[in-house]
Amino acid sequence: MLKRLRAAHPILYCILAEVLFLGSLFLFSLVLTVALVAAGADFSGLDEYLLSLVQELVGAGAAWLLLRRTGRQGLLGRRGSGFWNGLLVGMYPLAFICYSIYSALIFERPDTPLLPAGRILSFLACMAMVGVAEEFLFRGVIAETLLEHFGTSRAGVWKACLLSGVLFGAAHLTNLSSSAPFGVLMQCAFSASLGALFAAIYFRTGNLWVTVFLHGAMDIASMLIGGLYGTTTLSESVSGYDASMLLTVVVYLLPVAFLLRKKKLPEVQLYWGAYTQK
Repeated sequence: MLKRLRAAHPILYCILAEVLFLGSLFLFSLVLTVALVAAGADFSGLDEYLLSLVQELVGAGAAWLLLRRTGRQGLLGRRGSGFWNGLLVGMYPLAFICYSIYSALIFERPDTPLLPAGRILSFLACMAMVGVAEEFLFRGVIAETLLEHFGTSRAGVWKACLLSGVLFGAAHLTNLSSSAPFGVLMQCAFSASLGALFAAIYFRTGNLWVTVFLHGAMDIASMLIGGLYGTTTLSESVSGYDASMLLTVVVYLLPVAFLLRKKKLPEVQLYWGAYTQK
């Protein structure tokens, strides 16, 4: 059924895939919370990143199941341009990540001790797994489906990038349950442009693990001090976003235009032409 829906109504399929993905996260969180309450767990002492790690594993499993049920699980093993060459294509966000980590460690470190090693490891593993789960879905399932639908012409590639970015941004509306509404809206705006950038990198490299790495590393960099020292939670960080975050929309969309310039389209067609012809 999913194969037929994907072929006949690809945009509807992408929306449904996102709903199923987010629904699996919500349902698991609900079941886990009920189980912890029934067990009399002390929520103040729980490692939230460890719980989120398990939740993201569920999301990754849901995305993998969508790939498998539509015959696209082979995307996870595609080499494309190769991982290291792919990082060269993604040099812009990689440089941004390195700068963010450097500036956080130099200028934002508090005068408090580091969290225990176990808490730091759960933070790093959780952020990395967010990259895995969300890239499996938003690039492996959604962006690739949209590219097959719109084709590898310049207009088609742009449509697939932008629409998959919008769906990626919209997914962050779920943070309204824990963060300030304006901060969440700002997060949705820059996440949409970031999603378009990751889609462009994915289309140019044909290697999903490049964007998995970049996504996980960016999440680690954005929450580095909070994850190492426990000074800020993710919901507090999102609540603090202001209108200046709209500048990142331009910051992320400009490299999309560079990556998808006319003379580079043959690379997209090399990796994806066979899929769009099918």
